[in-house]
Amino acid sequence: KKVERSKLLRPLPLSCDHTSYRSDERDRVKSCGGRILSLDQIEGLEPVDESKWDSITLGETVDESGDPPRVWSPHGEYPGTAFTRSLGDMIAEELGVFAEPELTSLELKSEDKMIVVASDGVFEFLTNQAVLDICTKFDDPLAACRAVVAESYELWLQYELRTDDITMICIFLDDVEESSNASGPKDRASGMSSNMIAGMRPVRNEMSKEKSRHVVKMKAALPQLPDENEDFDISALLTEKSPDDKARIAEAIRASVIFKDISNQQRELIFSAMEPLSVKRGDWVIRQGEMGDRFYIVDNGKFEVRIVPDGTDPDGSGGKLVHLYVGSRATHAHPSFGELALMYSAPRAASIIAQTDGQLWALHRSVFKKILAQQNIRKDAMKELRKLDVLKSLVSNELVTLVESMEEVNFVDGALIVSEGEVGEAFYLIVKGRCQLRSSTQGAPSVLHVNNYFGKNMLLMKGNYDATIVAIGPTKCLKVTLPVVEMKIGSLLHRRNAA
Repeated sequence: KKVERSKLLRPLPLSCDHTSYRSDERDRVKSCGGRILSLDQIEGLEPVDESKWDSITLGETVDESGDPPRVWSPHGEYPGTAFTRSLGDMIAEELGVFAEPELTSLELKSEDKMIVVASDGVFEFLTNQAVLDICTKFDDPLAACRAVVAESYELWLQYELRTDDITMICIFLDDVEESSNASGPKDRASGMSSNMIAGMRPVRNEMSKEKSRHVVKMKAALPQLPDENEDFDISALLTEKSPDDKARIAEAIRASVIFKDISNQQRELIFSAMEPLSVKRGDWVIRQGEMGDRFYIVDNGKFEVRIVPDGTDPDGSGGKLVHLYVGSRATHAHPSFGELALMYSAPRAASIIAQTDGQLWALHRSVFKKILAQQNIRKDAMKELRKLDVLKSLVSNELVTLVESMEEVNFVDGALIVSEGEVGEAFYLIVKGRCQLRSSTQGAPSVLHVNNYFGKNMLLMKGNYDATIVAIGPTKCLKVTLPVVEMKIGSLLHRRNAA
């Protein structure tokens, strides 16, 4: 059922925020004398241009840094509401911010599998599709709610100095009996105008200006850290995980947006790269204000989230208790925190303190980025290898096998990789840096760049290299030898001769 829901379901929104992103709402406010401006526009930091809001693909992610279009009086900088309908706002009502609701009805059909009712705190950073994608990964609607709420809360801590109300109801539907006069697929929701559908509120994916300023301020107070070393050997950090370990880690990351598009091979590497940590009651896992470099999964135990408000002196307690992460192997509950640290270095927004003894899984940002980079390198390599005439006979899964079998090799500046006339059996593809090619059959040396290769004939048979190759600066190549090729996909020479 989870697979079916994940593949087939698409959201049909039945409500639409009343904001100035909608052109019909803007028109009504302006007809009552109101002005529509963002804070930057009203302060003269940005030109007044409504077309920027019309060009946004609403309902999807957008970088508007927490500065939406607002309603202003023609006589002053008030009320500044981001909404265009409300109850009991006398000043804003004069500017067209009235209390008339919009009603939408939908007759349920057998194709409808889920109903989600949630506050705008959920949809501030998650699209309708993102919420649905998380819910489809669960068989229990309560577990789905918890996962969405946890993801929303984490995103609020990442992008804002506060959190909004985050509330959600999820209902899974089975065996809906359709009435004889059920509406057709093109007229599912009655009462929803094209303006409503086109005016879905955009979903933010960047920090607010206040949060950005806060991060800059906190970074300035911290010592400068050295650059991360991107060329470390990741294999030394990988450890074997049991099937149960993998299942618990998979359970924890399946609802996380940042892990949504990783490949199966990347997922296995992430499992292997997770570092097990044992903590004692009272241990500080994260300290507010310190630079973050790890993502954590609670395998077992209780962990407090505490925040010291800006401008308040810490008293050693970590600040006000705002949340409690509870992990349990028995109940299959494995919340996570610190996701932002996988994307970039920023001061921690809160402290995490162990309320009980417990176990964590930790993933370092450098390792995570290395895993993603390695896979991207191999994707690019596959595109280049498809162009080689000696590999034209390979089907897709054979080409994937070949690329996955290639070894990463690094060379320092001036390193001699192969010599002209040398007997060899290795093919090289440059994935980083440059190489100089020198050959007795050509005049001046030439330069090989990323995606250039040498030793192509070695994919067919052992032979002599026809040029000398020397690294220019630090250089990385993907390398595969003839015995590996023949072991993995058979003899390419035999294939060519048979053809």
